[in-house]
Amino acid sequence: MKRVLYITYDGILEPLGESQVLNYLEGLSGSHQIHLLSFEKKEDIKNAVKLSNIKKKCSNSEIKWFYITYRKSILGTFYNILTGVIYSIFVEIRHKKEIVHTRSYLSSLIGLILKILFGTKFLFDMRGLWADEKVDSGVWLRKSVLFKISKRLEKFFLIKADKVISLTESGVKEIKTFNYLKNREIDFEVIRTCTNLSLFNPSAKKEEINTPVKDKFFKLGYVGSVSLWYMFEEVLDFFKAVKEIRPLSIMHIVNKGEHPFIRQTLRKYSFTNEDIILETAGHSQVADSMRKMDAGIFFIKPYYSKIASAPTKLGEFLAMGIPCITNKGIGDTSKIIEYKKSGILLDDLKRDSLFRGAEQLLVLKDEKNILNRCRLTAEKYFSLEEGIKKYNKVYESL
Repeated sequence: MKRVLYITYDGILEPLGESQVLNYLEGLSGSHQIHLLSFEKKEDIKNAVKLSNIKKKCSNSEIKWFYITYRKSILGTFYNILTGVIYSIFVEIRHKKEIVHTRSYLSSLIGLILKILFGTKFLFDMRGLWADEKVDSGVWLRKSVLFKISKRLEKFFLIKADKVISLTESGVKEIKTFNYLKNREIDFEVIRTCTNLSLFNPSAKKEEINTPVKDKFFKLGYVGSVSLWYMFEEVLDFFKAVKEIRPLSIMHIVNKGEHPFIRQTLRKYSFTNEDIILETAGHSQVADSMRKMDAGIFFIKPYYSKIASAPTKLGEFLAMGIPCITNKGIGDTSKIIEYKKSGILLDDLKRDSLFRGAEQLLVLKDEKNILNRCRLTAEKYFSLEEGIKKYNKVYESL
């Protein structure tokens, strides 16, 4: 049993934090003593029901959870990190943690400090090329001080870490080409954004009996964010192409916090209210919404940073037995989809390609064994149980 301090800058009150942090830790808590430090948004903390449920989950798994209220500003970031360092030092002194497991870059700054002060084993769970993502999404300039500082910190994290976790094999391959790593042996492990295959389960799909007529026709599903590097207008262009082939098609969008932007974008199109379903769903309700979908879609700008990205929604769609359409150039996505031919990959998003992709997707979703192929792909690449086993081996190796 290892004594572990897990630090995440993403809140576990958020759907991503619950699915990609807490789900892992619940599985690891039976073998290890875990303290969890997270940074939570004020609006999430005010959700008393959600807060109570997460506290109960942590208590049931004997995870000692402490959260810091997230502050969004440069000064707020300094406050977040300083408070995180103070708390982490307190935990280290009192509980003698053997491993500090940090998710992404700002959390890793705290982890690096603990390694320097106490010699704690440092597990850098990098989740992708964060600084490059900031540039690619337009938040930072490549010449900015913040970018340069972040890339310098990235260098220290990679060199000083006792183990580095990457989301993709393509990301590891790219990182190994960095000049300062050419003569160094970095200990990498690839663990993708995993999916709870029990929750996202196609066997739980309900037969559509006595449902409205429109529900018996093609439903294209979109789950998650529509901003930053996600190409939402191109998704709607694709749906427009689908509508020309299948006029009774419906687009089902599950999203949290971006409905005004989505509605504003939809006004550019001639879709009717009957064409679009727009809803918000908690993590546990997303699977119920996805059971109504015939196929999934997401397009991501193929920026340099995306070579190290693993879209969470891909694993969830495939686990539900739902084929996907997306564009090439995103992490290991092409390799994963090609494994069992569980989706359609587009070279570009021009009009002709969208129409061709729409025709191919409509054929693919009706193939008799497509559900099984999708599920097998999810089990190979996105199994939460396999992810927990990998993390457990990493912990035991440190």
